[in-house]
Amino acid sequence: MEVTRVKQHAYIKIAVLRGRNEFECHSEFVEALGNNALPYCTVARWVGKFQQGHVSTSDEQRSGRPLNVKTDLTRAVIEQLMDEDRR
Repeated sequence: MEVTRVKQHAYIKIAVLRGRNEFECHSEFVEALGNNALPYCTVARWVGKFQQGHVSTSDEQRSGRPLNVKTDLTRAVIEQLMDEDRR
């Protein structure tokens, strides 16, 4: 069974509500998930967010290059450039 980052974030949120600290959360992850556990610094960051009232378990969207092409115009431009390279 895969335990995604979002699922680990959700566990951290519940653990914070139960009064656990970052060390306790990370120790439980390592015990249950081994090398697939989030790094300690990531767990500590999320514990801090939830203690400050952060409610979402998803990563916040960041500026920068998008992960994939979403618009037809962008897709058309890319295809045109690829066609020009093939010639």
